[in-house]
Amino acid sequence: MATILILGAGVMGTALCVPAADNDHRVMLVGTPLDGEPIHHMKAGEAHPKLDRPLPENVTILADHEMTPQHMASADLIIVGVSSPGISWAIERLNQTLLTPKPVAFVTKGLDRKDGRIVTYAQTVPGQVANIAAFIGIGGPCIARELADRYPTMSVYASRDRQIAAFAAELLQTPYYRLAVSDDVIGVEACAALKNFFAIGVSAMQTRYPDTTRADGHSKNPTAAAFTQAASEMAMLCERIGGRCDTAFDLAGIGDLHVTVGGGRNSRLGHGLGRNQTVGGMMTSELAGETVEGIDTARVLVELLNTVPSAKTDFPLACAIIAAVLDGGALDFDFATLFA
Repeated sequence: MATILILGAGVMGTALCVPAADNDHRVMLVGTPLDGEPIHHMKAGEAHPKLDRPLPENVTILADHEMTPQHMASADLIIVGVSSPGISWAIERLNQTLLTPKPVAFVTKGLDRKDGRIVTYAQTVPGQVANIAAFIGIGGPCIARELADRYPTMSVYASRDRQIAAFAAELLQTPYYRLAVSDDVIGVEACAALKNFFAIGVSAMQTRYPDTTRADGHSKNPTAAAFTQAASEMAMLCERIGGRCDTAFDLAGIGDLHVTVGGGRNSRLGHGLGRNQTVGGMMTSELAGETVEGIDTARVLVELLNTVPSAKTDFPLACAIIAAVLDGGALDFDFATLFA
């Protein structure tokens, strides 16, 4: 039995408590200052507001102010379960409470900047936290509610040290939560961010070309074409960021892109763009107050594409998504540009 501390009581951090607890580990779930409502419900023995059932009894729920360095000291593995806007808070809390080196895994998805380059959190966070013994990136197709309901799920745990990734995977793997291991942590982290971004463009095709004869109202050919284009562009971008292009064609890339297109905030934004709504309009109406991580990725990714002279030819879908995000207009993607 091990002790696992999960920092961030969002839906994914909370869902990861389930396989950890099912393996009879001692699990501590610590909320952020913004997690007051779910922490209140779960302390009362109720389910997280976005999940279907209460957590197992061997999960201890802590508010942010209740966590101490002693909690961190007792942990064999720490998992950071915040979204990209919360990464600064997580870094601060780790520096305050993580006083001895420990491996730290991240479900946080986003791109960062370092020395004028676009990089991943795997390349920037370790230098900002004194006692990260190893950075582990968690990626792959995982809808939090389905994991918490123990549906069969596959993910990938990645670290520069493959043995460290295997150590974390062994702690979390269950008969329903199956975990691959990789040493391409930069590629996994890059794809984790890029799939949110590309899901916007792929999802837009579902509503731009409606098919009223189908139950879901979505045509399939345009979506499949955009999905394939997204996979190709994601592989090339992954390599430019420092990862391996083959990672884009595995769990962290096309696997995660598939489930993200199937639902979530990035997909909802894409559906709006497919109906000729704008990013600004969507973010002040049905997505008001939501974190759409693909938007943050677009704002960073433009800096990379500005260094590529052939960007409009090599990355037409990425350029169309970025233009919609930065210019505030509708998504302008022309299939006639492909294979031209």
